[in-house]
Amino acid sequence: MSYGNTKLDVMIKAFGKSKRREDTEHLGKKLWGFVLSYRLEQLGHLNSSESIKKQINIETTKIALEWDTDDASLAVEQKLMNRLACGDYIGAVKLAESSVEAKRIASKTALSKNATHIANEKHKSNNKIREQAIKYFLNNRSKYVGRGGKKRAAIDLERLFPPLKYKTYLQHLKSYK
Repeated sequence: MSYGNTKLDVMIKAFGKSKRREDTEHLGKKLWGFVLSYRLEQLGHLNSSESIKKQINIETTKIALEWDTDDASLAVEQKLMNRLACGDYIGAVKLAESSVEAKRIASKTALSKNATHIANEKHKSNNKIREQAIKYFLNNRSKYVGRGGKKRAAIDLERLFPPLKYKTYLQHLKSYK
């Protein structure tokens, strides 16, 4: 996320800079205080009277307590706000930490699956060539009987079925007797 220079952006940057390890409850209270301050700034009332601020904080708390979304992508955020608004600061922080960890794992899994897919696509043509080469080897096995037969076969396969190399073919031929 890229932050500009608005007052709200400055508030987000400042909130993220923690100088000490905070206990879970204190962190939750700090987060809820940030939400309320952010809302006051968003509405242009950060410097208003205490009674106006108090009324906005009450309304914000009521909205957060009643928030019930049908949008699956906001389910965690809804639960987080519900817990903060009712004072379950420890539960809110634990939920946030759990959500971050779940998203980290999901992201890692998705990246791994994507890398595997890309590698498979990249090697698809090489796999077809390798299959043809092995088929050739099996059909012409008699040419490669005796000492050094698989090495000779790998040399021939490299020449007949490029771009795969000798070492690649030799590695695959090791599984054949």
